[in-house]
Amino acid sequence: MGAVTYPDAAVADYINKNFIPLQINVQSGSDLLSKYRAFWTPTIVILDSLGTEYYRFCGFLPPDEFIPQLQFGLGFMSLEKQDYKSASVQLKLVVDKYPKSDIAPEAQYWFGVSEYKVTRNVDALLKAWKKIKKDYPKSIWAKKVSFVKD
Repeated sequence: MGAVTYPDAAVADYINKNFIPLQINVQSGSDLLSKYRAFWTPTIVILDSLGTEYYRFCGFLPPDEFIPQLQFGLGFMSLEKQDYKSASVQLKLVVDKYPKSDIAPEAQYWFGVSEYKVTRNVDALLKAWKKIKKDYPKSIWAKKVSFVKD
């Protein structure tokens, strides 16, 4: 990550605008490693200002997959905090801006959930889930919504 992803200008800009980054040397003996169960590097953990974990992913990702994962993490954090409008905006951004990313089908799934939570309209949920079946038919997320009629 240090040779490819972190030095990328878009990655650095995205991180600096949206996060307070902290990098810990795994050989440092830091208590944070055990607190956040970091057993493999890199482990990216998205926390709120109180240190509550909302999303994580492990292992190398190139810049074009790393930024969508971070954006998804922000959206998922908003979803779990029940800020459904913010979650909807952030998750839709993942799908719209990074439609070919590996996280896009999952973002579309949770976008549907956030839209439903905002509107209480089941049609919004079903529309979002139908898009998964159409745009990401081979994904695990298409299987999760396979019961939805076209």
